[in-house]
Amino acid sequence: MAAESQNTTWARWLLWLILGEFVMIAVLTPMLGRDALDWLTRVERQWSLAELGLNATLWIEKSGFDAYATIFRDTGVERNVYEFFLPTQDKIVESRGLEALGANLYFPMIKAGLDAVFGSLQRLFVRLAAVMLWLPVVPLFLVPAVLDGMMSWRRKQFTFDYPSPLVHGYAAATAKWLLVGLPMALLLPVPIPPLLAPFFFIAVSLLLMLVASHTMKRI
Repeated sequence: MAAESQNTTWARWLLWLILGEFVMIAVLTPMLGRDALDWLTRVERQWSLAELGLNATLWIEKSGFDAYATIFRDTGVERNVYEFFLPTQDKIVESRGLEALGANLYFPMIKAGLDAVFGSLQRLFVRLAAVMLWLPVVPLFLVPAVLDGMMSWRRKQFTFDYPSPLVHGYAAATAKWLLVGLPMALLLPVPIPPLLAPFFFIAVSLLLMLVASHTMKRI
């Protein structure tokens, strides 16, 4: 029961953090202008071309945009959100005497916020595709690290080498925060190097090795 309550609390905090990040993106990014998102996209594409090559960059871009289009455009979510917050041309024509209401400040600000949110979602899916590019090699990091940790734990069962609960707790907490922070980091409106993904997987693998190695003795 306590574990379920703790998991619910974690999920609630994660949801609120992600929603708060979306609000931050919708409010702050329009202040920088559309050029800021274009610059971010251009920088990440240049890094990807330099570090991964043309074929990998094309796969990442295509996979990310295809996933975004499937979820938000083909289903009509993007269009419906814009129509909900912004008046269509027909509604503007019908509003006699109120055609210019909000046209100079409110609606441009709302449109800039929506452009920022959906532009950030596009970059999120492209960045997720860049992470997925490395998934086939993750077992090369993860399996040896976990096996090494389990063998070290097994050896400690028959020796005087004592596992550290402190190391176990800090390693488990750090791995959890890295996994929770990954989707939030991918939403940040700053350029993210494409080679960050393998270092992330290596770090998580090493932390899981420490978790397995410093698990309390059981004979």
